[in-house]
Amino acid sequence: MIVSAFAVLFLIAILGLGGLIYAGCKLKQKATAVLHQTTTTMQHTSEPERDKPGSPENSPPDNTAGPLSNLSNLLGGDDDGDLVQSFSDKDPVEPCPAAPYPSQSAARIPLQPGTVITTAWGIKYEDVESRIELGSGTPSSIAMTNSTGAFRLDEGNEAEPSSHTDSVCNADLGSASTYVTVVTEHMPHLIHGVTRLRLSDKSFGEIKSSGKTNLTYLDVMDYGDERKPTHDGGLFTRVEPDDVPYPLIVNDQRVTLPAIHLAGITNSIGKDPRPKSARPHNAAADIYVIDDRLDPLVLLWKEKSTALHDDKFRVEVVKVDFVVPRPVNSVEKQLKEQKRAVTYGIYFDFNKDTIKQESEPVLKQIVQAMMDNPTWKLTVEGHTDNIGGDAYNLDLSKRRAAAVKQALVTRYHIAPDRLSADGFGASSPIDTNDTLEGRARNRRVELTRE
Repeated sequence: MIVSAFAVLFLIAILGLGGLIYAGCKLKQKATAVLHQTTTTMQHTSEPERDKPGSPENSPPDNTAGPLSNLSNLLGGDDDGDLVQSFSDKDPVEPCPAAPYPSQSAARIPLQPGTVITTAWGIKYEDVESRIELGSGTPSSIAMTNSTGAFRLDEGNEAEPSSHTDSVCNADLGSASTYVTVVTEHMPHLIHGVTRLRLSDKSFGEIKSSGKTNLTYLDVMDYGDERKPTHDGGLFTRVEPDDVPYPLIVNDQRVTLPAIHLAGITNSIGKDPRPKSARPHNAAADIYVIDDRLDPLVLLWKEKSTALHDDKFRVEVVKVDFVVPRPVNSVEKQLKEQKRAVTYGIYFDFNKDTIKQESEPVLKQIVQAMMDNPTWKLTVEGHTDNIGGDAYNLDLSKRRAAAVKQALVTRYHIAPDRLSADGFGASSPIDTNDTLEGRARNRRVELTRE
């Protein structure tokens, strides 16, 4: 009897030891996987495209709690993302089918070659502006180049300037229900079944006829040189029965356009590579779109979820410039009529006083105004929004005003005694600083004449 009892205890001990050895092996495998995943995450962190222009997502948020969070998941956590096929710009792409591009002759905002759409998108620390210029079209597609300056990532480091050219199929402008704003390196630059800048004719027609439509937002996550798609969507319903006024800067003038306001609740759709904790759940979303069947331009796409830039994600059109047959020198017109001109068309590098190349049209307007009126003396005033400290904004505005004066003197040979410069920081706002669009209008250059 005693021998039998010892035999049973011995067998239990052997089984326990075997279990410990097995668990130790599994723990070693998982720890190795954690090390590999942590190394990969660190490599991804160094990539400048992690927060992509117009994207609500960061890169895979495994690193938010560090390696211990990864270890918890690998040892049995249930927060892993789904297996999703990746795609990249190296994949073969099927050409767009032949389809006519919508006529632009009577559109409120013509999306034609040369049109520039400036979007501001809210992330954790600041507002970021991207400049989208429409290029030439083909019998099947339209191209657009998205350029974004340096900006501060959610993690605190700085993203480098980027520029990417993407195409949209004309056929998808007619029928697609998926919308995308993101651009990034290694992402396919032609994706079938999506629209950019505007809703499709089909979606807009449903809104006009029934007051609702189903829409999906496409984003991508970075995995080295590959990208994995994510889809958030839901039913969007018209909020107000009539159009609502929407302020916008068009050809350097502040105007109000008729817009349709839609609201809905979005959730992850289909397979999702994001961990469950990083997916929006019943996220409140709002969309504003121009009430124009020829070009239903999306003015604002906003989703509120802690998974999307700490509730701050929104992509909003703040400025539009397009070619008109007989352009008016708006700077000279304002100076003649009001002795003050407000311009939003002088652009600077992020947190610097370096004037960007796309500022040339407005600089030439100033030069022409001074040549047409040789007795004028102008003061260049710099203004900022309230992001950052008062002292910093004041200094930045003064340096930017001085840079404009310097450009007019050295590049266009305006006499220095006809120009002076000053900066006011955020002390003289012309709009609220509580909204992204208001801050965009407060970032400006003004000119006054004696």
